[in-house]
Amino acid sequence: MLHHAEVQAEDEDVSLDLVVRSFGGLGATSWTAAGPPLSAAQIGQLTADRPVPADPPRPIGEEDLPLLRALAEDGRATHTRLAELTGWSTPRVARRLAALEAAGSLSYDVDVLPELLGYELNATLWLQVDLARLHRVGEELGGHGECAFAAAISGRHNLMAVVICRDTPDFYRYLTTRLALVEGIAGYEISVRVRRLKQSASLVHRGRLIHPGLA
Repeated sequence: MLHHAEVQAEDEDVSLDLVVRSFGGLGATSWTAAGPPLSAAQIGQLTADRPVPADPPRPIGEEDLPLLRALAEDGRATHTRLAELTGWSTPRVARRLAALEAAGSLSYDVDVLPELLGYELNATLWLQVDLARLHRVGEELGGHGECAFAAAISGRHNLMAVVICRDTPDFYRYLTTRLALVEGIAGYEISVRVRRLKQSASLVHRGRLIHPGLA
């Protein structure tokens, strides 16, 4: 995966860095700054009737591709709608979804626009970390509620982290308290995102998240 395209106006210099390893599971950390995360007991209550996904996930067969394409268009679609899109029966859709979830082949995520929750500042931290401490620092940053993404990367900096805060004072608090206590960081640079154009799976259009195909 390539990440970080940095463009400088004067000489139009572009640099691309390779994401070597992401921290936090499924390629992203769990951004929890908007509120405390669910406890293990609460998660257990919500998932008590769900099968434990296989690890590692089982391969997906071609027969399931119509269902996955329909879910890619709208992950919130009802079983009835998925049946219309695939040409399957509603019971078949329900059975295949349950089987794919149990096999660990299908998982779900939620794309949220933080600005609508009052979190206006989005910054990327480019960190230089002692190599022997790289993994530990990455895992530690990935556990910060303010961190939405953390990964080891190639290039001049070897760790990047995307941080989401309410405003500048909140960001300063994060830098001088939580980040300052992390041992092993030898240097850093900060890029503040002025305007968000895209998130992990959605485009941002007039303050709303939309599917890329609707742009």
